[in-house]
Amino acid sequence: MSEDVLKIGLLGCGPIAQFAHLPALAKARRVALRAICDGAEDLLHAIGRRYGVQSLHQDYAAFLNDSDIDAVLIAVPDVFHVPLACQALAAGKHVLVEKPLGDSADECWELLCAVRRTGLKLQVGNMKRHDPGIAFAHRFVREQLGQILSVSGWYCDSLFRPAFLETLLPPTVTSQRAIRPSADPKADKRRYSLVTHGAHLLDNLRYLGGAITGVTARLAEKRGQHSWHGLLEFEHGGLGHFELTVKTNADWSEGYRIYGEHGSVEVKTFVPFYYRPSEVRAFDARTEQWYAPLGAHSNPYKNQLEAFARSVLDNEPVNPDASEGLATVCLLEAIEASVGAGQHTEVRQMSAEP
Repeated sequence: MSEDVLKIGLLGCGPIAQFAHLPALAKARRVALRAICDGAEDLLHAIGRRYGVQSLHQDYAAFLNDSDIDAVLIAVPDVFHVPLACQALAAGKHVLVEKPLGDSADECWELLCAVRRTGLKLQVGNMKRHDPGIAFAHRFVREQLGQILSVSGWYCDSLFRPAFLETLLPPTVTSQRAIRPSADPKADKRRYSLVTHGAHLLDNLRYLGGAITGVTARLAEKRGQHSWHGLLEFEHGGLGHFELTVKTNADWSEGYRIYGEHGSVEVKTFVPFYYRPSEVRAFDARTEQWYAPLGAHSNPYKNQLEAFARSVLDNEPVNPDASEGLATVCLLEAIEASVGAGQHTEVRQMSAEP
């Protein structure tokens, strides 16, 4: 594109839009919020007034026909991601869609085909890839570590997270008219916890450690709490382990550890709304030196928007793209299958013809 600003329309004015995307849209470079769409009229106009947006739509088709937007940011429940993203692509709009990419691998594959067919850009909202600490760790692993032996990751959500989010975040505008899925996604707490939190953990394990081909997973359930543990087999021949626990009687804990031929990387990741980059310690055995990047406070939601703008305006690679979003959903499904069968499960390898 020849323009230097990516004109974005926001679909969905719910909590994640208010907490994360709208503040990021107000600050991100080379991005302009031009239109908002939401089925709840009262919510739509309240958010429009707050952010000074004049182009407000309740009808999605009319929103997509708005010639003043180049791309759509989809911030709605998971079950709506794929059909709404497909409609946006069909209307000629680039797409940034919240994670996970979709509700099933099969529908994500259909969306990947649509992306390849249209030639438009689609980025998945795994914003932790745009945490400067995670980005540094990714580069160090790729450029310095050599062959990877072992990859570990853990994500332990805290029972106290609602309390500190209430402290950190402003009140949200709500509406009784909000459009919701016909089935409550939180009714199946096991699957909701795996998908909602696992989408971040597993994407980061893939981003830092590489493609995963097999998994052997187990699940423990106690008093409404869930803990998944699993052995991961990587395409490069290394092994890995993950723990996903929701929720713990402890502080939030998330981190990653990678051991390789020439060194190691240790990552400690914080609650996203602290806007604090991950702490990273990287060791290069060839120089016997530790590296610890010092990053200023940073907003990963803003960073992902700026990366999305560069992918559209400057034709930079999308990070993560639809194929990576599909791979994470395939891994989530493999974990569910392994837990259900009590045995090792191969991860489906799905792709669309370029």
